[in-house]
Amino acid sequence: MGLCNDGANKLGMQLGRRGIKIPSLAKWFVWLTIGGALLGYPIFLWMDPLSILANVTALGKHYSEPGIWISAVGLIFIVSINIMWPHIYCTKLCPLGGMQDILSSTKKSFLSVFKQVSNASDSGNRWYHNPSRRAMLALSAGAVLTWALRPVLANKPQPIRPPGAHNESRFVGVCTRCGSCLRVCPSNIIERDLGQNALASFLTPVLNFEKNYCREDCIKCTEACPSGALVRLSQKEKPVIQIGLPEVNMEECLLGYDQECSACRSACPYNAIDYEFSYETYSRTVKVDQQKCNGCGACEASCPAKPEKAILIRPKDKLRTFT
Repeated sequence: MGLCNDGANKLGMQLGRRGIKIPSLAKWFVWLTIGGALLGYPIFLWMDPLSILANVTALGKHYSEPGIWISAVGLIFIVSINIMWPHIYCTKLCPLGGMQDILSSTKKSFLSVFKQVSNASDSGNRWYHNPSRRAMLALSAGAVLTWALRPVLANKPQPIRPPGAHNESRFVGVCTRCGSCLRVCPSNIIERDLGQNALASFLTPVLNFEKNYCREDCIKCTEACPSGALVRLSQKEKPVIQIGLPEVNMEECLLGYDQECSACRSACPYNAIDYEFSYETYSRTVKVDQQKCNGCGACEASCPAKPEKAILIRPKDKLRTFT
Protein backbone atom coordinates (compact mmCIF):
# COMPACT_ATOMS: atom_id res chain seq x y z
CA MET A 1 0.00 0.00 0.00
CA GLY A 2 2.90 2.30 0.76
CA LEU A 3 4.38 1.61 -2.68
CA CYS A 4 1.04 2.47 -4.31
CA ASN A 5 0.91 5.73 -2.39
CA ASP A 6 4.53 6.56 -3.20
CA GLY A 7 3.85 6.01 -6.89
CA ALA A 8 0.72 8.16 -6.74
CA ASN A 9 2.56 10.91 -4.86
CA LYS A 10 5.40 10.93 -7.41
CA LEU A 11 2.97 11.02 -10.33
CA GLY A 12 1.05 13.88 -8.77
CA MET A 13 4.21 15.92 -8.25
CA GLN A 14 5.32 15.25 -11.86
CA LEU A 15 1.94 16.57 -12.97
CA GLY A 16 2.59 19.74 -11.02
CA ARG A 17 0.20 18.97 -8.21
CA ARG A 18 0.99 20.15 -4.69
CA GLY A 19 -0.25 19.17 -1.29
CA ILE A 20 -2.87 21.18 0.56
CA LYS A 21 -2.92 22.30 4.15
CA ILE A 22 -5.77 20.68 6.03
CA PRO A 23 -6.05 19.57 9.66
CA SER A 24 -4.74 16.07 10.27
CA LEU A 25 -7.62 13.68 10.81
CA ALA A 26 -5.43 10.57 11.07
CA LYS A 27 -4.67 10.96 14.77
CA TRP A 28 -8.35 11.58 15.48
CA PHE A 29 -9.19 8.33 13.69
CA VAL A 30 -6.61 6.54 15.88
CA TRP A 31 -7.93 7.86 19.17
CA LEU A 32 -11.57 7.42 18.15
CA THR A 33 -10.81 3.80 17.29
CA ILE A 34 -8.99 3.19 20.56
CA GLY A 35 -11.77 4.89 22.50
CA GLY A 36 -14.34 2.67 20.85
CA ALA A 37 -12.16 -0.41 21.38
CA LEU A 38 -12.25 0.21 25.13
CA LEU A 39 -15.94 -0.70 24.92
CA GLY A 40 -15.46 -3.51 22.43
CA TYR A 41 -16.10 -1.75 19.11
CA PRO A 42 -12.95 -0.56 17.25
CA ILE A 43 -14.71 1.92 14.98
CA PHE A 44 -12.24 2.51 12.12
CA LEU A 45 -10.36 -0.79 12.11
CA TRP A 46 -11.66 -1.50 8.59
CA MET A 47 -9.52 1.40 7.30
CA ASP A 48 -6.31 -0.56 7.90
CA PRO A 49 -4.13 -0.46 4.71
CA LEU A 50 -3.55 -4.23 4.94
CA SER A 51 -7.30 -4.80 4.76
CA ILE A 52 -7.80 -2.47 1.79
CA LEU A 53 -4.97 -3.78 -0.40
CA ALA A 54 -5.29 -7.47 0.48
CA ASN A 55 -8.97 -7.50 -0.44
CA VAL A 56 -8.29 -6.07 -3.89
CA THR A 57 -6.14 -9.11 -4.70
CA ALA A 58 -9.25 -11.28 -4.36
CA LEU A 59 -11.16 -9.51 -7.14
CA GLY A 60 -10.28 -12.12 -9.76
CA LYS A 61 -11.96 -14.99 -7.88
CA HIS A 62 -14.57 -13.10 -5.87
CA TYR A 63 -15.59 -10.34 -8.27
CA SER A 64 -19.25 -10.76 -7.28
CA GLU A 65 -18.53 -10.13 -3.58
CA PRO A 66 -19.69 -6.56 -2.66
CA GLY A 67 -17.23 -6.27 0.23
CA ILE A 68 -14.30 -6.73 -2.14
CA TRP A 69 -15.52 -3.87 -4.32
CA ILE A 70 -15.75 -1.59 -1.31
CA SER A 71 -12.01 -2.10 -0.77
CA ALA A 72 -11.34 -1.66 -4.51
CA VAL A 73 -13.18 1.65 -4.53
CA GLY A 74 -11.29 2.62 -1.38
CA LEU A 75 -7.95 1.89 -3.05
CA ILE A 76 -8.91 3.90 -6.15
CA PHE A 77 -9.98 6.78 -3.91
CA ILE A 78 -6.73 6.74 -1.93
CA VAL A 79 -4.53 6.63 -5.04
CA SER A 80 -6.59 9.35 -6.72
CA ILE A 81 -6.41 11.85 -3.87
CA ASN A 82 -2.66 11.26 -3.57
CA ILE A 83 -2.30 12.16 -7.25
CA MET A 84 -4.43 15.26 -6.77
CA TRP A 85 -2.78 16.28 -3.50
CA PRO A 86 0.49 14.34 -2.97
CA HIS A 87 1.07 12.81 0.49
CA ILE A 88 -2.37 13.79 1.79
CA TYR A 89 -3.54 10.30 2.68
CA CYS A 90 -0.53 9.04 4.65
CA THR A 91 -0.02 12.31 6.50
CA LYS A 92 -3.60 13.49 7.02
CA LEU A 93 -6.06 10.58 6.77
CA CYS A 94 -4.53 7.13 7.30
CA PRO A 95 -5.06 5.78 10.85
CA LEU A 96 -1.88 3.69 10.60
CA GLY A 97 0.07 6.77 9.57
CA GLY A 98 -1.55 8.62 12.44
CA MET A 99 -0.44 5.95 14.88
CA GLN A 100 3.12 6.11 13.54
CA ASP A 101 3.07 9.89 13.91
CA ILE A 102 1.90 9.58 17.49
CA LEU A 103 4.64 7.12 18.36
CA SER A 104 7.43 8.99 16.57
CA SER A 105 6.64 12.66 17.16
CA THR A 106 5.74 12.81 20.82
CA LYS A 107 8.55 14.10 23.02
CA LYS A 108 7.14 12.55 26.12
CA SER A 109 6.16 9.06 27.06
CA PHE A 110 2.81 7.64 25.91
CA LEU A 111 1.66 7.92 29.49
CA SER A 112 1.83 11.69 29.18
CA VAL A 113 -1.45 11.44 27.24
CA PHE A 114 -3.14 10.64 30.54
CA LYS A 115 -1.22 13.20 32.58
CA GLN A 116 -3.40 15.86 34.10
CA VAL A 117 -2.36 19.37 33.16
CA SER A 118 -3.52 21.91 35.71
CA ASN A 119 -2.43 25.25 34.37
CA ALA A 120 -4.97 27.87 35.30
CA SER A 121 -3.69 30.24 32.64
CA ASP A 122 -4.56 27.86 29.78
CA SER A 123 -7.18 29.29 27.47
CA GLY A 124 -9.89 27.25 25.76
CA ASN A 125 -8.03 27.53 22.46
CA ARG A 126 -4.79 26.21 24.01
CA TRP A 127 -6.74 23.38 25.61
CA TYR A 128 -7.92 22.24 22.17
CA HIS A 129 -4.49 22.41 20.55
CA ASN A 130 -2.62 20.59 23.32
CA PRO A 131 -1.77 17.12 21.86
CA SER A 132 -2.44 15.28 25.11
CA ARG A 133 -5.78 16.96 25.53
CA ARG A 134 -6.78 16.36 21.91
CA ALA A 135 -5.99 12.69 22.44
CA MET A 136 -8.12 12.56 25.57
CA LEU A 137 -10.95 14.36 23.78
CA ALA A 138 -10.86 11.89 20.87
CA LEU A 139 -10.61 8.90 23.23
CA SER A 140 -13.64 10.13 25.12
CA ALA A 141 -15.54 10.86 21.90
CA GLY A 142 -14.87 7.34 20.60
CA ALA A 143 -15.99 5.80 23.88
CA VAL A 144 -19.13 7.98 24.07
CA LEU A 145 -20.05 7.24 20.44
CA THR A 146 -19.64 3.52 21.01
CA TRP A 147 -21.61 3.67 24.27
CA ALA A 148 -24.43 5.49 22.48
CA LEU A 149 -24.50 2.84 19.74
CA ARG A 150 -24.40 -0.16 22.06
CA PRO A 151 -28.21 -0.46 22.44
CA VAL A 152 -28.54 -0.53 18.65
CA LEU A 153 -25.65 -2.93 18.19
CA ALA A 154 -26.90 -5.24 20.92
CA ASN A 155 -30.10 -5.86 18.96
CA LYS A 156 -28.19 -6.97 15.87
CA PRO A 157 -28.09 -10.73 15.23
CA GLN A 158 -24.78 -12.39 15.97
CA PRO A 159 -23.26 -13.61 12.69
CA ILE A 160 -21.98 -17.11 11.95
CA ARG A 161 -18.18 -16.94 11.91
CA PRO A 162 -15.66 -19.33 10.31
CA PRO A 163 -14.50 -22.27 12.46
CA GLY A 164 -12.10 -21.45 15.25
CA ALA A 165 -13.37 -17.87 15.68
CA HIS A 166 -12.98 -16.22 19.07
CA ASN A 167 -16.02 -14.87 20.90
CA GLU A 168 -17.65 -11.98 19.04
CA SER A 169 -16.28 -9.07 21.08
CA ARG A 170 -12.72 -10.31 20.75
CA PHE A 171 -13.07 -11.43 17.14
CA VAL A 172 -14.07 -8.00 15.77
CA GLY A 173 -11.04 -6.47 17.47
CA VAL A 174 -8.48 -9.06 16.36
CA CYS A 175 -9.68 -9.62 12.77
CA THR A 176 -7.79 -7.39 10.31
CA ARG A 177 -10.41 -7.72 7.51
CA CYS A 178 -7.60 -8.89 5.22
CA GLY A 179 -9.74 -11.43 3.34
CA SER A 180 -7.23 -14.28 3.61
CA CYS A 181 -9.88 -16.72 4.83
CA LEU A 182 -12.21 -15.70 2.02
CA ARG A 183 -9.58 -16.32 -0.66
CA VAL A 184 -8.63 -19.84 0.47
CA CYS A 185 -12.11 -21.22 1.20
CA PRO A 186 -12.78 -24.03 -1.33
CA SER A 187 -16.53 -23.90 -0.68
CA ASN A 188 -16.83 -20.13 -1.27
CA ILE A 189 -19.07 -19.77 1.76
CA ILE A 190 -17.15 -16.90 3.38
CA GLU A 191 -18.51 -13.43 2.66
CA ARG A 192 -18.01 -9.91 3.90
CA ASP A 193 -20.26 -8.42 6.53
CA LEU A 194 -21.48 -5.16 5.00
CA GLY A 195 -22.77 -3.83 8.30
CA GLN A 196 -25.96 -5.85 8.54
CA ASN A 197 -24.84 -7.35 11.86
CA ALA A 198 -23.12 -4.46 13.64
CA LEU A 199 -20.93 -1.43 13.00
CA ALA A 200 -17.89 -3.15 14.51
CA SER A 201 -18.45 -6.17 12.27
CA PHE A 202 -18.05 -4.18 9.04
CA LEU A 203 -16.01 -6.15 6.42
CA THR A 204 -15.36 -9.07 8.79
CA PRO A 205 -15.89 -12.63 7.45
CA VAL A 206 -19.27 -14.32 7.88
CA LEU A 207 -20.54 -17.66 6.60
CA ASN A 208 -23.33 -18.11 4.06
CA PHE A 209 -24.65 -21.67 3.67
CA GLU A 210 -27.11 -20.86 0.90
CA LYS A 211 -25.31 -22.99 -1.69
CA ASN A 212 -22.51 -24.87 0.06
CA TYR A 213 -21.19 -25.93 3.45
CA CYS A 214 -18.00 -25.95 5.55
CA ARG A 215 -16.25 -29.15 4.52
CA GLU A 216 -15.45 -31.54 7.33
CA ASP A 217 -11.87 -32.05 6.11
CA CYS A 218 -11.04 -28.37 5.51
CA ILE A 219 -9.11 -26.13 7.91
CA LYS A 220 -7.65 -23.73 5.33
CA CYS A 221 -9.20 -20.57 6.75
CA THR A 222 -7.69 -21.18 10.18
CA GLU A 223 -4.27 -21.75 8.60
CA ALA A 224 -4.49 -18.60 6.47
CA CYS A 225 -5.60 -16.21 9.24
CA PRO A 226 -2.60 -13.96 10.01
CA SER A 227 -3.93 -12.28 13.15
CA GLY A 228 -5.18 -15.17 15.28
CA ALA A 229 -8.83 -14.15 14.99
CA LEU A 230 -9.34 -17.75 13.87
CA VAL A 231 -7.58 -20.26 16.09
CA ARG A 232 -5.61 -22.75 14.02
CA LEU A 233 -7.32 -26.15 14.10
CA SER A 234 -6.18 -29.67 13.32
CA GLN A 235 -8.17 -32.20 11.31
CA LYS A 236 -9.09 -34.00 14.53
CA GLU A 237 -10.29 -30.80 16.22
CA LYS A 238 -12.51 -29.65 13.35
CA PRO A 239 -15.50 -31.98 14.08
CA VAL A 240 -15.78 -30.89 17.72
CA ILE A 241 -15.65 -27.15 17.00
CA GLN A 242 -19.24 -25.95 16.84
CA ILE A 243 -19.67 -23.18 14.29
CA GLY A 244 -23.35 -22.98 15.17
CA LEU A 245 -26.37 -25.25 15.46
CA PRO A 246 -29.34 -25.95 13.15
CA GLU A 247 -32.63 -24.23 13.79
CA VAL A 248 -35.53 -26.28 12.40
CA ASN A 249 -38.82 -24.72 11.38
CA MET A 250 -41.31 -27.51 10.66
CA GLU A 251 -43.76 -24.95 9.28
CA GLU A 252 -41.41 -24.61 6.30
CA CYS A 253 -40.24 -28.24 6.14
CA LEU A 254 -41.65 -30.40 3.36
CA LEU A 255 -42.33 -33.14 5.90
CA GLY A 256 -44.86 -30.81 7.49
CA TYR A 257 -46.78 -30.82 4.20
CA ASP A 258 -46.89 -34.62 3.93
CA GLN A 259 -44.14 -34.66 1.34
CA GLU A 260 -41.19 -37.03 1.33
CA CYS A 261 -37.81 -35.45 1.96
CA SER A 262 -34.54 -36.65 3.51
CA ALA A 263 -32.17 -34.03 2.09
CA CYS A 264 -30.78 -32.72 5.37
CA ARG A 265 -30.19 -36.19 6.85
CA SER A 266 -28.54 -37.44 3.66
CA ALA A 267 -26.26 -34.37 3.43
CA CYS A 268 -25.11 -34.34 7.06
CA PRO A 269 -21.49 -35.57 7.21
CA TYR A 270 -21.68 -36.12 10.98
CA ASN A 271 -24.85 -38.26 11.11
CA ALA A 272 -26.35 -35.71 13.48
CA ILE A 273 -29.81 -35.54 11.88
CA ASP A 274 -32.62 -38.06 12.12
CA TYR A 275 -36.41 -38.09 11.93
CA GLU A 276 -38.90 -38.77 14.70
CA PHE A 277 -42.34 -40.12 13.97
CA SER A 278 -45.32 -38.85 15.98
CA TYR A 279 -48.36 -41.10 16.28
CA GLU A 280 -50.39 -38.12 17.50
CA THR A 281 -49.92 -36.03 14.35
CA TYR A 282 -48.97 -39.01 12.19
CA SER A 283 -46.05 -37.09 10.80
CA ARG A 284 -42.27 -36.95 11.01
CA THR A 285 -40.19 -34.16 12.49
CA VAL A 286 -36.49 -33.33 12.15
CA LYS A 287 -34.33 -34.01 15.20
CA VAL A 288 -30.75 -32.80 15.59
CA ASP A 289 -28.19 -34.43 17.87
CA GLN A 290 -26.36 -31.36 19.14
CA GLN A 291 -23.51 -33.48 20.49
CA LYS A 292 -22.64 -34.69 16.99
CA CYS A 293 -23.41 -31.52 15.03
CA ASN A 294 -20.71 -28.90 14.45
CA GLY A 295 -22.85 -26.49 12.43
CA CYS A 296 -21.14 -27.10 9.09
CA GLY A 297 -24.22 -25.96 7.15
CA ALA A 298 -24.62 -29.03 4.92
CA CYS A 299 -28.23 -29.39 6.05
CA GLU A 300 -29.04 -25.76 5.25
CA ALA A 301 -27.32 -25.90 1.86
CA SER A 302 -29.22 -29.04 0.86
CA CYS A 303 -32.67 -28.01 2.14
CA PRO A 304 -35.07 -27.74 -0.86
CA ALA A 305 -37.76 -25.75 0.96
CA LYS A 306 -38.67 -22.44 -0.71
CA PRO A 307 -38.81 -19.50 -0.39
CA GLU A 308 -37.50 -19.95 3.15
CA LYS A 309 -35.28 -22.88 4.06
CA ALA A 310 -36.65 -25.05 6.84
CA ILE A 311 -33.29 -25.53 8.53
CA LEU A 312 -30.84 -22.71 9.18
CA ILE A 313 -27.57 -22.52 11.09
CA ARG A 314 -27.73 -20.10 13.99
CA PRO A 315 -25.34 -19.09 16.80
CA LYS A 316 -25.70 -21.54 19.66
CA ASP A 317 -27.19 -18.93 22.00
CA LYS A 318 -29.64 -17.59 19.39
CA LEU A 319 -31.64 -20.71 18.62
CA ARG A 320 -35.42 -20.40 18.57
CA THR A 321 -37.94 -23.14 19.15
CA PHE A 322 -40.80 -23.48 16.65
CA THR A 323 -44.04 -25.15 17.68
